[in-house]
Amino acid sequence: MSRSDRPRAKDIRGAYRLVSDCRDVGADLIAWQERLLRGLCDTVRAQVGISGNMRSFGTGDAESLGSVRIGWRDKQAEQLWLDYATNIPVERTPEYPALIGAEDRLVTRTRDQLWGREAWYRSRTFNERHKRVGIDDYIISIQRLPFADLWHSLWIHRAADQPPFTRREWWLVRCVHEEIGRLLGNALASAAEPKLSDLTPRQRDVLDAVLEGLAEKDAAAALGVGRATVHEHILAIYRHYGVSSRAELMALFVGREPPTRA
Repeated sequence: MSRSDRPRAKDIRGAYRLVSDCRDVGADLIAWQERLLRGLCDTVRAQVGISGNMRSFGTGDAESLGSVRIGWRDKQAEQLWLDYATNIPVERTPEYPALIGAEDRLVTRTRDQLWGREAWYRSRTFNERHKRVGIDDYIISIQRLPFADLWHSLWIHRAADQPPFTRREWWLVRCVHEEIGRLLGNALASAAEPKLSDLTPRQRDVLDAVLEGLAEKDAAAALGVGRATVHEHILAIYRHYGVSSRAELMALFVGREPPTRA
């Protein structure tokens, strides 16, 4: 490894700073993934970032639990990629054998490790998909989580006119992803949990009040609604999260920063 490819102290500090930034919005599944992708893309000079959540990867019954995508040059490019990802089962992708065959919980690979550069530029995957949407080199990282048969993946893509990723950039993606995996289901909401984004705006208001410790009457006064209305919203929030008390609801957010909205 050349000296320029070695991680530096500032790289390590930056990686942990990004993880900390994700923790700041950890209760919101979408928000922390967007923050993660933007931070990684800025750090390794990538264009497109994809954060994917799956259940039962590698069993033949893989189930997508949703993804977050940033950085596409336009909506048409993103839709072309979505069509590709939707129409080709994960088991038929060229990356699948290398990823599922690894024994490690976390596997991080570059495009050239998976394909070889000459094979890549001859492939239909590049010429019919990546080239058309303006992306080329990539790093993929996938890890098995220790609960609910969940898997989390990262795809970080460079624009088509950019040089390949370096070994140092590969290490940064892997380092950040490893730390993210340790926090999933704890400080960071996982895809197995009910989504914060599925609550209505008023339910979010009430949840914010509950997490601030306000009693129902105080929450009603702060929001300018009746106490009965607040009570109904609280019951709906309980049903959403599968809990039956304020204490159980609060326990879901222990160790997480309270959810915020822009």
